[in-house]
Amino acid sequence: MTDVAHRLRELRDQKHWTVADMAERTGLPKRTLDKYMLRAGASLPGFDALCALSKGLGVSLDWLVFGADSAGEGVELFAERAAHHVVKLFSETLINYHLEGRNPIVSADSILNLAPEEWAADLGFRAGEKARELVAAGTTKEDLLTWRHLCLERIQELVRDRVSSLTASATGN
Repeated sequence: MTDVAHRLRELRDQKHWTVADMAERTGLPKRTLDKYMLRAGASLPGFDALCALSKGLGVSLDWLVFGADSAGEGVELFAERAAHHVVKLFSETLINYHLEGRNPIVSADSILNLAPEEWAADLGFRAGEKARELVAAGTTKEDLLTWRHLCLERIQELVRDRVSSLTASATGN
């Protein structure tokens, strides 16, 4: 079983830190950290210590307490929601430029006169902003799973409409 003590030792080894380095980063006494990282009979940090460990070591509380599997799914959902937001913005921008008759939308090395790297930087920044906004609003995993379910239902509806339209065009109806 992977626990807090194991994750702290793993992080220490991965980052090539000493316990003294970790103590300096977290503001927790070295002796206390030693007790948290024992292989057998390790003390369990309280909430304030967990917060200091999380912040000082640059890891999420979810990862520290529950491990990578638990933290990974939450992060994945936030990333998916934020990416959906920025791709929708990008798509709407392309459609608006087209509707306004602006030319050229795409050239050999740019989209709307921006290089792919510029788009990537801008969209990445916007995705980060959206993720921070979701976190600040107290968005829960349940909220994100509900959002994902609604998106999948909408996609299914769009695909059904597209297939119906194509079928009607092919049969002349």
